[in-house]
Amino acid sequence: MANIFTNAKDARIDTRNNVTIHGEVRSVESAILANVSAGVLYANVSSGTTMTDSNAYYKAYFSITTDAAKVDQINYVKKYFTDLGYGVNIKQNDTQTIIWNVAW
Repeated sequence: MANIFTNAKDARIDTRNNVTIHGEVRSVESAILANVSAGVLYANVSSGTTMTDSNAYYKAYFSITTDAAKVDQINYVKKYFTDLGYGVNIKQNDTQTIIWNVAW
């Protein structure tokens, strides 16, 4: 009776909001490319993305609320860049939103 029910790995993948993750990754990549061209060794992304413009992601990441899906999305984006060798810090903004701080 194998493969009748979805396994946990596939359930996790299917639950992710891939559109949000894709948009977040592309925004951070754009900031990195712009700063590489400018000779800067880091990029901060603090607005203009789903995760940086929503305090729901901030509250989930910093454990003010419980939203495992949002934390998973943030961690997925962070892992994407750390797997490429970047240092990634998620910082707090005064408006209770996150800031992506990526260094190389």
